[in-house]
Amino acid sequence: MKKQNQLSPEKYIRQKARLLPILECYVNKEWQNIGMAQIIVCRKHTIGNVTLGFYLVDTFALGVKDSFFRFNISPAEYADLVNTLKQNFKTDNADELIKTEYVTVHNIIYGALEFAKEYGYKPCKEFDTTQYILEEDTEEIELIEFEFGKNGKPLLIL
Repeated sequence: MKKQNQLSPEKYIRQKARLLPILECYVNKEWQNIGMAQIIVCRKHTIGNVTLGFYLVDTFALGVKDSFFRFNISPAEYADLVNTLKQNFKTDNADELIKTEYVTVHNIIYGALEFAKEYGYKPCKEFDTTQYILEEDTEEIELIEFEFGKNGKPLLIL
């Protein structure tokens, strides 16, 4: 019998994550006012487990500042994680993590990336993997025009 080669989580995400259906997406409600979007994109595996991409997006200047993933977690672990994040978010940030449509988070992430690129900023290195949890940025994704920067100009907050 041949031994089946298992893909590492990173290779699986790069090769197969876009084949998984999007389960749900979240963003912080006040992202436009504070210039920082905290985004979660969740994809559901055929066995019910979930892979999540987390994206910290500076919409005022830097684009995708940080990104990471959780791979193939159980539905129970997923539910606990989302509930914990929602509670922590309300407590720590006086903001709210809300469910939203995929097209919204896609346009926030890719719009911020394009804006940042104009000023020479590149996304964090982890985005090399986590970009594959997102749909490819094509004409098939509805374009939503968001304003990036502050009054159209980059604003760095230290």
